[in-house]
Amino acid sequence: MTSWFPTLRVALLGLVLSCISSAAIAADPLTLFLLRMLRDQAISATIESATQQPTQPQFAPRPPTVAMPQTSPEGAWLKGLIDDSFLHLGPAPREELHASLQKMLADPRNAAVRSEIMAEFTRQAMAMRDAHRHLSRLSENDMRRIAEDARGEFERLSPDQRKQLLQALQQGVPGMPRALHDMILAEFASVPAGR
Repeated sequence: MTSWFPTLRVALLGLVLSCISSAAIAADPLTLFLLRMLRDQAISATIESATQQPTQPQFAPRPPTVAMPQTSPEGAWLKGLIDDSFLHLGPAPREELHASLQKMLADPRNAAVRSEIMAEFTRQAMAMRDAHRHLSRLSENDMRRIAEDARGEFERLSPDQRKQLLQALQQGVPGMPRALHDMILAEFASVPAGR
């Protein structure tokens, strides 16, 4: 692994936690949630492609380490919470999120705020899980309205951001209903390129 990978894990956790602020959720929850899902999917694809590219070792290779099984009930509970709540992330980013959270919780400097970190992460994860459940129950009219709202937000993005978001959507987003996926894809495709 390269030296930037641990920093990327922490940045991903920070990104996930900061992007799900209550102020942002209050604006237009489903549209913003869907755009976050797409952005997270683009980040996931970037991370997975970076980990799959062969790299030349700069130092002598270390002997392989054996992963110890997770014995902590809290660790297993967190893993389950992440897997149930962050369906829009691929398996590798969910693992990275779990590892970053475990590292953050194990850091002695965070001992005084450990329970607050756990409470906030749990609250955000449950909100994310509830949003996924809400998505699965949308009517066709609701999906159409959300797709139109998403188009409006998509039009405000820079061309590079649009391209990344469109690529992420074309790859598919776990947890998003197929009908909604198709409606949003059609809306995004209808935005003129030069706008």
